[in-house]
Amino acid sequence: MIRTLKYTTTTLALWGLALSCICQTDRTLGLFANESDSFNGYTLFAPVSNETTYLINNCGYEINSWESTHKAGMMAYLLEDGCIMRSGRSSSKVFQGGGIGGVIEKFSWSGELLWTFTMANDSVHLHHDIEVLPNGNVLAIAWKMNSAEDAISKGRDPNKTGTSVWSTLIVEIEPLYPQGGHIVWSWDAWDHLVQDFDPSLPFFGHPRDFPGKIDVNYEAFGGSSYAARDWLHANSLDYNPLSNEIMISVRGFSELWIIDRESSSDLKYRWGNPRAYGRGMEEDQVLFQQHNCHWIKPGLPGEGNVLIYNNGNHRPEGDYSSVEQVKLPHVVNGEYPISSDAPYGPENVEWRYPETWDSEFFSQNVSGAQRLPNGNTLICEGASGHLFEINDMDEIVWDYINPVSIWGALEQTTSPFGNSVFQAQRYAPNFAAFIGRNLSPIEEIELNPIPSMCAITYAPTCQGDMNHDYMITVQDLTIALSAFACINCTSDIDGDASFGISDLLILLSAFGTSC
Repeated sequence: MIRTLKYTTTTLALWGLALSCICQTDRTLGLFANESDSFNGYTLFAPVSNETTYLINNCGYEINSWESTHKAGMMAYLLEDGCIMRSGRSSSKVFQGGGIGGVIEKFSWSGELLWTFTMANDSVHLHHDIEVLPNGNVLAIAWKMNSAEDAISKGRDPNKTGTSVWSTLIVEIEPLYPQGGHIVWSWDAWDHLVQDFDPSLPFFGHPRDFPGKIDVNYEAFGGSSYAARDWLHANSLDYNPLSNEIMISVRGFSELWIIDRESSSDLKYRWGNPRAYGRGMEEDQVLFQQHNCHWIKPGLPGEGNVLIYNNGNHRPEGDYSSVEQVKLPHVVNGEYPISSDAPYGPENVEWRYPETWDSEFFSQNVSGAQRLPNGNTLICEGASGHLFEINDMDEIVWDYINPVSIWGALEQTTSPFGNSVFQAQRYAPNFAAFIGRNLSPIEEIELNPIPSMCAITYAPTCQGDMNHDYMITVQDLTIALSAFACINCTSDIDGDASFGISDLLILLSAFGTSC
């Protein structure tokens, strides 16, 4: 896809030679830009059609990688202990849906397989996303098979029912090392239905009167196709430890749902498409087959709001993607407020990228976004394997195209193909997983790379980090003491052009902290 990218004026000025070189040599893969105001860190991504998960620095150099026998299925996360938790793909004759998984794997930093869990049979099958909980358990999404007879008995229109209907099952898995686990909690969408098709059958009522219920006859895809069987097509999970809530992105309904982990009750909240519960029209729909709905983490700009990659399929104005930030309604007595005849709020989003619709920014599937500590946003335009970071002016400050396809690393200057990425995650240099690790760059992932003139920008948020590891440790103290009484030296902290007692006191006051 040829796109006109909006770079910062700093990029155009300072990277002019590099960009000129890129054009002359027809760079097609890997790194295109790394601005000084990008958020320095390490980016984890798992190419959809490959068995390898990669960790790269901001210059596109591989820092670590993990080899599996399973292709991505679809998500991977870096844990604080340096391990990765990864979902893998296991084929199925029954569940042929997009985002198929079936396997969860945990690898050590060095690549040793520590744990594996499989849920892949003719009745249930894991897919898409996972979420590691604070207690070490793992939340996962699964398809659950329901027969056509069962669906019809619950009020589903036979004309919308093929051989089966798959419901969304959320499971909490307690790992049993080195293989297997116990299901200690679950939530099944099939237990929370409403239908207005047949008054003689259970769950009868108008969906608008039961916004916490799921209309068994609402569907974005008609007929008996795979898409109709995969009726909900959930594609992401997030957990909020402050409220003990779980957020689910439901692509088939173009909605995000929030459920309570403690009570396993009906939906507490839903947003994006009020037509799905009879409280809106076409013009009220905001989400269009979205991915990666999640709370922005505490301490980050926009904390507590929800960030969404809105894929934009079948928008009335045309197909184009956007990233939206949504401020949820204030919870009152444990409930999200809703009136008797209106949909859940809000009516408007807090922030959107891009501000004006851009048909060149479009990924029909996969994709995600992440708010970074400096206020920038990392975006994964997944279908094309395009990872990029924007600042608060919507300027691209880091730009990278995944160079890995189903056949492995591609050669620089070849057109990228088969290089989609489900999502990407950026981790700060002071993330616990990196403490004591060798983070020396290995090489670019693509074959025959072109020099990019890239340099890592060190931007600490605390004083006294002498060795640039984003931590104040004994190593920094040793370096500082070796420079004691120096004049016009880089060890100066208090700005008086020398290193003395006041500098040492500043360093000691920050000892043990991260930045």
